[in-house]
Amino acid sequence: MKIKFCYLITFVFLLIFAGTGAADTISVDDSGGADYTSIQEAIDNATAGDTILVYPGIYLENLNVNKELTIKSYSGNSDETILRAASSKDDVFHVTANSVTINGLQITGAKTDEYGEDKVGIYLENVSKALISGNNISSNSFGVPLLDSSNNTLANNSVSMSRIGVLLWNSSNNRLNNNILNLNNHNGILLYEFSSNNELSNNTANWTYAGSGIELLFSCNNTLVSNTASNNHIGIFLLESGYVYLVNNSASSNDWSGINLQRSNNNSLSNNVANSNNISGIFLIGSSGNILDSNYASNNAGYGININNSSRNNILNNNLANSNGKEDLIFADSKNNTITGPREEVPFPGSELAGAAVLLKYLVFDRKVRGK
Repeated sequence: MKIKFCYLITFVFLLIFAGTGAADTISVDDSGGADYTSIQEAIDNATAGDTILVYPGIYLENLNVNKELTIKSYSGNSDETILRAASSKDDVFHVTANSVTINGLQITGAKTDEYGEDKVGIYLENVSKALISGNNISSNSFGVPLLDSSNNTLANNSVSMSRIGVLLWNSSNNRLNNNILNLNNHNGILLYEFSSNNELSNNTANWTYAGSGIELLFSCNNTLVSNTASNNHIGIFLLESGYVYLVNNSASSNDWSGINLQRSNNNSLSNNVANSNNISGIFLIGSSGNILDSNYASNNAGYGININNSSRNNILNNNLANSNGKEDLIFADSKNNTITGPREEVPFPGSELAGAAVLLKYLVFDRKVRGK
């Protein structure tokens, strides 16, 4: 009896381990010769944790991803593996599962539905730990929106020719690194409504026709380091946003201003470059309690640094503003703002040493302000 019982236990364990085997790699080729010709069919038949390897080709599909999967191109070249919306009235990717990876694809063709609702290239809805990397996401109504999503990474993507390139809506603790956002209409990157503790670094947001390269709207406690925003209407725009750290960013050659703060308080701007803009380099409108330290605002057509419209209790330290068309520095309410200096020599923006030192300095300041 004991021997039979041991055999029974062994058999049960074998059944358990058989049901929890290693993840599989599933292949998709639109011309045949692989496991599937359709990516959605591969998704439907995959098990959580599997990898779907997509061979070069043109795939006309609208995909729903509701399980943890890695979906990537075989070649790693997004020009060869094209995913175009079968219906322009639906999203190309709609992701509702955690820990999904999408890599190396060209994603295009989502427009608006019959009700005028925007459709998108990759939609992350209420998810975490997604990795969206190395994709070319173009000619969609929206590129990559995140709704109620946290702890995701968007890296090394190109997002272009959309109304908004990347949108974070009530989404926090995400990382946007090394993305290129060109030729979008309203915003390259938009952080909207309670999107906090996000890190934006080394992104390029250029040629935004009607809006801002990078915009924060009703969003606090975010960090922007070493981003470039040029040839937009506004380079970097903060509207009713606070406790934002802008360090080592470049916002030059924009139609209006390089860095614009409107009704935005308690932000720190350090070692940013805002040169050769058509109106102002750095423009504060109704914004108070901000610190501007060691920024460069020169060769702007209007003003270098413009502190205006009841902007009070701001501290300007060691900024360089010269050769501007109207005035280098203007205060509408100078009694309630402070200039300290003279300017000291600091490493040129872009220096890793300068960025690390300034960011550390303002993290210490932030703790003092909050009593931490």
